[in-house]
Amino acid sequence: MFPYQKVHELNRLELIVYKYIIGHTREVQDMTIREMANAAHVSTTTILRFLKKMDYSGFSEFKFALKQSLKQPSKAQQDPSMEPIKNFFQLVADEEPFDNKIEQAADMINAADLVLFFGVGNSGRIAQYGASILSSYGIYSLPIIDPFQPEPFSNRDFSKTLLVLVSISGETDEVLEQARYYKKNGAETIALTANSYSVLNQVTDFAISYDTPQNRKGHINVTTQVPIVYTLEQISNCAYHKMVDQVDNRFSEHVTD
Repeated sequence: MFPYQKVHELNRLELIVYKYIIGHTREVQDMTIREMANAAHVSTTTILRFLKKMDYSGFSEFKFALKQSLKQPSKAQQDPSMEPIKNFFQLVADEEPFDNKIEQAADMINAADLVLFFGVGNSGRIAQYGASILSSYGIYSLPIIDPFQPEPFSNRDFSKTLLVLVSISGETDEVLEQARYYKKNGAETIALTANSYSVLNQVTDFAISYDTPQNRKGHINVTTQVPIVYTLEQISNCAYHKMVDQVDNRFSEHVTD
């Protein structure tokens, strides 16, 4: 329903509308535009502007399309928690902008001598998985395990280092501190977040965001990390194949010479 490229062209308020819809698809189908505006804490004008960018002529056309999509029998539709995951894969399927981001991240990995991964809490465990899968492809990568490790007293040269930061909110203090420290000392940085407008997205060199509603249980963020796991696997696979192609090309040039 919402093309990946167009989602990433939304402003902050329009992105709130998008996240509300994919997080409350069944409720939205029975709402008026004013009820939805009140629930999402935006104006009806913002909703209409969002729908226009998604190629809907108005709220009625959108609701009809939504109801039609929900009528299709699907296991995922029976479980509301599956909606953000299903929507993510619909967005990235055959979408060139997402593939371009994967390729750019892979190029940054192959240009680095060392790739570091960092996150806090559940994102820290995903970061460790990212380092592990990249290492399994023969690319030198390590996770930063301790989120509270102090900065070295002396300046370091990280000009050939890439730091990959995993954070659902993109607002975690420890993650932002690591990003700023490594950038200050020459490293390139990549952010993987669920929030395109996060502070982390702004302070890093490159970011891939999957913009899904955040799910909190009290102070604990339990938003799905399936999109980040998929993204990490795609980046690692792409980096490996690019690395192999470079080796093959060098070998061919050597033989030709």
